[in-house]
Amino acid sequence: MSTVSLSDSAGAIDDDAAETGAASRLKSGADACAYVLAHQRDYYKVLDVSRNASTEDIKKAYRKLARVLHPDKCQDARATDAMAVVTSAHSTLANAALRAAYDLYASRVNVEDASSASFGEWQSREGAAAVHLPAWLIKAMSTPVLGQLISILALLLALALILLTLALAACYLFIHMCFWLLCCFGCCGSCWPRYGIGARVHAKRQERFTQMLKAYEKATMDAAADGADPPHPTVFFAQWNVDNEEPDWLEVIRREDELAKQKSAAGSYGATG
Repeated sequence: MSTVSLSDSAGAIDDDAAETGAASRLKSGADACAYVLAHQRDYYKVLDVSRNASTEDIKKAYRKLARVLHPDKCQDARATDAMAVVTSAHSTLANAALRAAYDLYASRVNVEDASSASFGEWQSREGAAAVHLPAWLIKAMSTPVLGQLISILALLLALALILLTLALAACYLFIHMCFWLLCCFGCCGSCWPRYGIGARVHAKRQERFTQMLKAYEKATMDAAADGADPPHPTVFFAQWNVDNEEPDWLEVIRREDELAKQKSAAGSYGATG
């Protein structure tokens, strides 16, 4: 013979009383549909729970409404839409991260206005990132005063990052231009490939590169004549640079200039004589 404690009996009576009270408020499936659709933006009102309700309370409220609004039991044409709202409210409030995001949404949007953006629409526009934020931060953002303070701090941080980026870019350009001007005043641009000695050095390097290509073409033709595989370009060029070490072009140009001066001087002397 089983026994039931007084506390269990009292708990069962309280649950029955709560369900009876809720049933008296809803009265019928039609009333439940009208109530849910009228408050479809406010998920707490949809489930008829407080904002501090536990997950278990939310599940109980969902099951209670599901028994009334299920299309198999409710003949109202709005039952499917109402049930979809109830399901969305349950899946949102039963999930800690989504519930925190919803609380933030409810603090930004007038949930009493049926024409305002739904939670899904708000998420697609600006709230998608909120789901990935810590719950405590979302809760703080949903508080009117803290939310405004956090928004101001975030704006100031963004402005500080922009200013820092601009300052770093300005420093880089300033330093770069300083070195560029020092280089230009140091050699008057003669080191550039298009001007002065730089152009002559560039021309000699191009001539050396052309000689290397001609040597590779000759080696390829010789290998083809002997029926051998052509040399690998990378290996051939590396070996060619070892065998033909690149000289100091500035020294070469200096000797050429001295030789040209000597020839010019000799020619002038011969013409005078």
